[in-house]
Amino acid sequence: MLPEVASRVVVEARAVARRFGNDSVSVNALNDVSLSVRRGEVVALMGPSGCGKSTLLHLLGGLDRPDAGIVFIEGADWSTLSRNARAQMRRRRCGFVFQSFGLLPMATAFENVEVPLLLDGCNGAVRRRWVESTLDQVGLADKASQFPDQLSGGEQQRVAIARALVH
Repeated sequence: MLPEVASRVVVEARAVARRFGNDSVSVNALNDVSLSVRRGEVVALMGPSGCGKSTLLHLLGGLDRPDAGIVFIEGADWSTLSRNARAQMRRRRCGFVFQSFGLLPMATAFENVEVPLLLDGCNGAVRRRWVESTLDQVGLADKASQFPDQLSGGEQQRVAIARALVH
């Protein structure tokens, strides 16, 4: 990979702040937080419960908007994108693995991984190959037809990871 591509900033938060509540009772979840992640970097957000980790991740993924500051994903300012453009960016460029996994209980592992590709209008044959390949990468090719309640917690988590990675 070329050095300028490898060092390119892909996720950036500049002085973001997020407050919850109202005038009488409010909590500053984040205050003046900045973060820059370059292509290929691995970053861990660590800290005690309630320190703002999930809030920051929601802002970085465009699931919420900051009260102050700016969030960029691959140079795009989340605040300037329409609702549809943000949804498209999340489907194509951001993968989420929620604490509760967010799996559809009436859908198989294959179908759960397939969801973002369906939403994006991906061709059936291509979609099938990508889902099969991604399930194989997380060691669940043999569990594709099983439903979440037929999988262990770790297997459910790997389905959620596969869904986040399928693009």
